[in-house]
Formats: sequence, structure tokens, C-alpha cells
Amino acid sequence: MAITATSTVTMVREKFPQAALETGDFRGEQTLVLQTGYLLTVCAYLHKTLRYTFLSSITAVDWLEREPRYDVVYHLLSLPNQCELRLKVRVGARREEHPAVPSVTSVWPAANWYEREVYDLFGITFTNHPNLQRILMPADWTTHPLRKDYPLTGFDLPEPHWGGQVPYDIDPGVGSQTMRTPFSRELNESRSKISQNQEPGTEK
Repeated sequence: MAITATSTVTMVREKFPQAALETGDFRGEQTLVLQTGYLLTVCAYLHKTLRYTFLSSITAVDWLEREPRYDVVYHLLSLPNQCELRLKVRVGARREEHPAVPSVTSVWPAANWYEREVYDLFGITFTNHPNLQRILMPADWTTHPLRKDYPLTGFDLPEPHWGGQVPYDIDPGVGSQTMRTPFSRELNESRSKISQNQEPGTEK
């Protein structure tokens, strides 16, 4: 039987009937939502048996009002079979600061850098990762910039720390300037409208 993304979803559901929470088909793109506990088992099967040997990316989505709060998303490619598959796991109980997902570096070594990026920007940890350290933000940064409750314009700090984007010793919390306030700056808004309270050090 030819292996396609659609047949892959069917084969995974038949072999691991407890693993799949749901499946999706949108414009020919197949998505398989897995129980977190089955992630490594299913990934090993996809890699070794169905030849999904290329991990093209790992990312995350913050659904602030939902529980579980986060989707961790894996994009897989089978070069021999010329098909793509998207995997998702959902993590993050209410008020859970650092939800955990098993690292898939044992299956795809390239996951190392992707998982570090997700950890850095979303605060999701990857158990058994060989070197889970921040990759973009300073090592002593205490929050995660791609969370939906992170202030769009950073934290208010005194001069000369324009934009508030410097490391700090005390976590100020998420601040008041988030996506949900009327004072947050929209993307691509004219720089002439910058609030002096939002970005200290900006010249008028």
C-alpha cells in the first residue's frame, strides 16, 4: 500500500488506538492530535516504519483561554513517500508555569534547536532534552515573549533601557500592556504614535 498522509493517520490510529485524541483534514493537510504520553512511541513508529525521517519544524500555539493552554506542533516530512504530516500535543493545566512534553531528540536529533526555541519563547519544557537552555533571550530573562499575556511593548524600565528589553533580577510579572488593553500598540502602527509610558527612552 502506498503511504500517504491520509493512510499514515489511519495506520497510526489502528496501531495505537489509545494514542489519537482527534484527527483533522484541511485542504489536504492531515493533522493528528496525540495523547502526550504516546508522543515518543508514535514518533518512533513514524520515523522507523513509515519513513518520516525529516522533522521540518517544531512550534507552539498559546490558546490563552483554553485548557490545556498550549499546542506543541510538529511538522514531519517523508521524503521517500513525498508526504507531510502534522502532529500536535496539548499541554498546560491552569496556572501551570512550565508544562512538559517529552523531547523527540532521540528520534530526530534536529529537534534540539526547535525545542530550545519553544522552551525559550513559550516556557514549555522538554523532558530528557540534552541541553535545554534559552536560545534567543538572555539566560536570566524570566518570562516568555510569545505567550499571549506577555506585554506587546515589553516592560516599563527607566532610561536608557528603551523598550524594556533588558535582563532583570526580579520578575515584574506580565505588566498591564497586553493584547487585551486598549493602549497596546498594533503591529505596523506608525512610530509617531508610540507612548512614552510604553517605551521609555523614545525621542518625541
